[in-house]
Amino acid sequence: MLEIDKLTVSYGTEKAVNEVSLKVSGEVVCLCGRNGAGKSTVLRAVAGLVDVDSGQILKDGQDVITIPLFKRLENGIGYVPEDRKLFKEMTVRENIEVARIGGRVSGKKEMNIDELLPELASLYNRKSKLLSGGQQKIISIARAIVTSPGVLLFDELLEGLARSMMIKISEIVMKLKAEGKDILCAESSLDKASHYADRIIWLEKGRIVATGSPAEIKRQMTDAIRAK
Repeated sequence: MLEIDKLTVSYGTEKAVNEVSLKVSGEVVCLCGRNGAGKSTVLRAVAGLVDVDSGQILKDGQDVITIPLFKRLENGIGYVPEDRKLFKEMTVRENIEVARIGGRVSGKKEMNIDELLPELASLYNRKSKLLSGGQQKIISIARAIVTSPGVLLFDELLEGLARSMMIKISEIVMKLKAEGKDILCAESSLDKASHYADRIIWLEKGRIVATGSPAEIKRQMTDAIRAK
């Protein structure tokens, strides 16, 4: 289980995340909101990419804030950034192998990514720079899951993709949930988040202002617009 308790993160004098608390347990939770709402910052804090002012980030009851960035994957936290961060001159196989080596833990069973992502079979020997945006997303997911982390973080997973690829990647997320992963995502678009999220957490100016299923959040937004 992933639990965030009163997380606060600042950039200079501005609080990007202000006492955010949430839990993710065997589900897909998606942070939504306008640009600058703090969605990506929450993910980056869990991944160890930004300093935290205060609060706790607990994975299975252990506070991981003091664990350095390069140890987070070993401790079962996988992260797919919005810009994918692939090594463009490397082949797909080489990109995945780098992640496998970097996150390998002695005695830990690795995930069978070929079974979960059959699309990989035809891509292994291609350079990453030659792939489409959707294919690069799939490779980013493969790198994040190869060492079988318990917590997965996906930032703007469906951004810029054709509808057919959005459906395919949403199906991959559902498979990962069925494998027992705790999944926390960030999407600017509520419609995109609705493809795969069990629960939406709406952020505004770094604070949680609404929580519910995609249908419940849509209804709340519609009611708020009508009330104006």
